[in-house]
Amino acid sequence: MNHNISPPKIIIGSGGTGGHIYPGIAIANELKKKIPKIEILFIGSKNHMEMREIPKWGFSIEKIWISGGKNKFFSLSGFILSIQLIYSLFLANKIMKKFSPNIVIGTGGFVSFPTLYAAKKNKIPILIQEQNSFPGLTNRIFSRYANKICIAYEQAKKYFPKKKTIITGNPVRSEILHLPSKEKACIHLGLNIKKPIILSIGGSQGSNSMNNAWIKGLKRIIELDMQLIWQVGKLDFYKIKKNKMSHHSNIFFMEFIENIPVCYAAADIIVSRAGALTISEICLIGKPYILIPFPWSSNDHQNQNAKILEEKKAALIIKNEEIEKKLVNSVIKLVNDSSMKKKMSKNLLKLGKPKATNDIVNEILQIIL
Repeated sequence: MNHNISPPKIIIGSGGTGGHIYPGIAIANELKKKIPKIEILFIGSKNHMEMREIPKWGFSIEKIWISGGKNKFFSLSGFILSIQLIYSLFLANKIMKKFSPNIVIGTGGFVSFPTLYAAKKNKIPILIQEQNSFPGLTNRIFSRYANKICIAYEQAKKYFPKKKTIITGNPVRSEILHLPSKEKACIHLGLNIKKPIILSIGGSQGSNSMNNAWIKGLKRIIELDMQLIWQVGKLDFYKIKKNKMSHHSNIFFMEFIENIPVCYAAADIIVSRAGALTISEICLIGKPYILIPFPWSSNDHQNQNAKILEEKKAALIIKNEEIEKKLVNSVIKLVNDSSMKKKMSKNLLKLGKPKATNDIVNEILQIIL
């Protein structure tokens, strides 16, 4: 078969957290839509959520053996990390040679490092997708070798070579652009459309400090007849399950939200960490928004992401250390302030980039076709 007419092959290095995984999935889905016969392979880290999530979308994934870690290189865990990295570079190189892709896409995070390194070594074109306003280390390192860098925020531009960098926004799954009606979503979730609905997302791992703030405030939420869709994460799930109030008919708690578009459609107010992908999704949805930046995110990127929304008056920010004191009061205040909600929605929608996924895929196709 002539190579020119065989379907393109693409490798996506994507993993660690939902913020790196779901952009990869969004790009893969859009590529599949444009070229149904395209071959897509993901590279992820074993024991991380990508090994579970990516196959759900019908994509193949090969595993390498690497864990994230910062400032650990002079400890025992640093030594283990170094061995993992060497072995992962070997595995990524082996996968690269066997699959022989036309392009490699990195969505950031530690999993991307061996994948992009193997692409560079094998002289395969690279496209980098950076979600945050302050880019991660892997993307900064490999930007000099990339053919194209697609960024979400103007603020990230200064960290990358000018000529190769383009602002596209973050790729989001097409379901986010086509949400069901609020009525349909409420019926699906068993919610009462007449009562206020709060959606709380603590990132793909859940958030201990957000959970503690909700536990303290459950009594008031129930008294005020508000409904709470609450993603609690794996670690706190059993603690919350034991709490009697969490079983009230107005409280819907779950370890992980599988069907986030339906929850977005039902919600009146969204409370979340300041992960770049969640922010991009909410800018497209335009629902009133309370942000709690994770203070220990690498390079403090969540705080930097949140500041952009705060400057545009598109979200309320609560500091992590003030969460127990302020969260429930801020939610109640926002529920009852319709002009604030309208203003926030309007400002969020101005920041949305609905064509981001399509624009990134067009850049990929320009490189390989």
